Amino acid sequence: MRLLDTVVLIGALNTGSRHHPESVEHLNQLRESDETLVPGVVLLEADLVMKTRGYSAEERRLTWHALEGWVSAEKVVPNTASSMRGAVALQERGVDYFDSLIASLAIEAGATVVTTDKALSGVVSTDW
Repeated sequence: MRLLDTVVLIGALNTGSRHHPESVEHLNQLRESDETLVPGVVLLEADLVMKTRGYSAEERRLTWHALEGWVSAEKVVPNTASSMRGAVALQERGVDYFDSLIASLAIEAGATVVTTDKALSGVVSTDW
């Protein structure tokens, strides 16, 4: 199983990003592969990133409308109570809040996280 990190969504949205082409390809794989999913917390973090970068409510609505073509409901995986418990342990080791939620879910599912985030590669299997 492969879990897409927030950097994939943000990279796909930012056409000026050096990671844009790869991010779009990862989102295309989301449509094609039953083994590629998006943690629900990634959606929350992406929305928070947009909000803190000054996206208006209308811009956020339009962005989510565009992403719906890639990220359908059946492609979103929720955290479980046990993965939340694991995230707390990772946070105690200094892992960032959202990174800990994604990493803990990946650990529980035996998944690889698709990311460029070096902090995640220190605690879970990653790939780009």
